[in-house]
Amino acid sequence: MKIILSFLSMLLIVTNSVLLLFQYHVYSSGLEDSEQSFLYEQEIEIKLKKDKLMIRQHFMNLPEEKIKITWPISSENRSCYLDTSESCNRLSEDLISFKEGDTSKQSISYEIPLIDGLHDGIVLSGFLAKLEKGGVSYTTLHITDELKKGGMWVSGLPIVGTTSLDEIDYSLFFGAGSFTDLYWQEELLPVKFENDNFTIHSKEELSEDLKTLLTEMQLTNSEHISVLFTENKYNIKSSRIAFVENKDLASIQRELIIKNVQLQYGLVAENLIMAEVISSFLTDSPIGSEKSIWMYETLTNYFTEDQLSDWKKVLMENKQLSAQKLDGLLSEVIELKTSFFTLNEQFKADKYPLLFEDNRTVYINDQQQKDVKVLFKDGKVMYAAEPLLTALGYTLKDTDKGLYVQNAMRAFRFPIKEPFYVLNDKRYDAMSEPFEKIGADFYLEESWMNRLFLVDIEKQEKRISVTQSASF
Repeated sequence: MKIILSFLSMLLIVTNSVLLLFQYHVYSSGLEDSEQSFLYEQEIEIKLKKDKLMIRQHFMNLPEEKIKITWPISSENRSCYLDTSESCNRLSEDLISFKEGDTSKQSISYEIPLIDGLHDGIVLSGFLAKLEKGGVSYTTLHITDELKKGGMWVSGLPIVGTTSLDEIDYSLFFGAGSFTDLYWQEELLPVKFENDNFTIHSKEELSEDLKTLLTEMQLTNSEHISVLFTENKYNIKSSRIAFVENKDLASIQRELIIKNVQLQYGLVAENLIMAEVISSFLTDSPIGSEKSIWMYETLTNYFTEDQLSDWKKVLMENKQLSAQKLDGLLSEVIELKTSFFTLNEQFKADKYPLLFEDNRTVYINDQQQKDVKVLFKDGKVMYAAEPLLTALGYTLKDTDKGLYVQNAMRAFRFPIKEPFYVLNDKRYDAMSEPFEKIGADFYLEESWMNRLFLVDIEKQEKRISVTQSASF
């Protein structure tokens, strides 16, 4: 233990002055986030046992108000960690909150089971306790490996140092914000480059061009990213951990920009499309998959110069984004309601076009309909077919011979993309297609709705009324 303390002291003395300035910058900039009511610091001690992690988590700079604790779902043996006489004096008896009080530091302990033990490529996610409405300004992470498994731990936090003693291996990390994932692999990749933005792990030496790129990259997010120049053989997805296989500068730059955007806007690693589209706008250059580039170009081609400028401005002003929030911001910029991001996220394999929605409420026979969406597409007004026709008393069935729509008296068949339809076994030619499939749903064009399903449509400022004009 004395050796560990000596090692810690040496590391902290070397980095102390830099860290103090860094902490102040992170803390003061973090206060601008209106979605968090307070910021706190945390220190996490992890001990690796054969079948579990033993964790002590210390929370510092706590406000005096009552604070709810969100424990990891898989955590066991939840308890106070009695470090000092006051280290748990705010912890409620049911362990679900810190009570009101002026003690600014509180400590807890818990265990996380490792069902399969520690194995190559393991990723631990969602295993830390969190405080409701609180944001983490910076984190200190200690990992003590009593199994002496070697290898390397990666969290996204800057690594301060590692040491191997007779009975344990020890690693120390420190950096801005929190971290969501802790990754371990058997192969040790040495650090070849590090600055405020990145730690680069690689077997090979980095080129001078790459070092220049990493040094000069202007990133808007203050949280650090760990980059492993190796194959992502376990398909690890983490916002603060990047795997880079393609070593050309353009590919590396794209990967790091996207990771930075994921961190800046709180986008989950799986939501890659949103991060790629935002990255494209922030860099004025298409980045990412074919679909992401298509989305970027679709919006760019639609925007006026003023709208494009407003769009970039709102992206820079917001800190937490999702597909739904992006749609809200986009709707404000173009002054038309759209679900462009939400539907493209939902239908990842398809390209959902940029369509605009009528935000008036639809009533059918004076009954309010929540699911009848009305779209504007290519100069046409389109109604979500299934909820509309169901409310009118019809059933719909999609088959390989077309779309069948019928009630007790009227039976239609619409062979999609064919210029005719069938009503009660009689064929009629059609100059246009009544139905169109958009995403996973069929939509019915308004003029055909009048003609085929015998309804009257009245539009007012806040509502659209659809009334059956005849019954058969």
